[in-house]
Amino acid sequence: MTILGTYVKQPAEKESYSIDYADDLIDSDGIASAVVTVEPVDLTIVSSMVVGTRVKVLIEGGTNGVKYKITATATTDDGRILQDEFILKIKDY
Repeated sequence: MTILGTYVKQPAEKESYSIDYADDLIDSDGIASAVVTVEPVDLTIVSSMVVGTRVKVLIEGGTNGVKYKITATATTDDGRILQDEFILKIKDY
């Protein structure tokens, strides 16, 4: 598992985040599917999709002052499981 970093967004924003697995894939392997989860659950994952070697996540909402842990679990064509996380802080400026 890799901790990708911490990002900040405002509560009213709908933002897209991308996780690139290119460096984790070997030769003919690709991303077959991905599941994205959030803790705590009052932040909305609008959509998540696999685009080439990336998992793209569209997120909206959240409560001012709360930090959320976003976890992406990707399964490769070869059956490997890759997992990454990032923190999303909600801050109303």
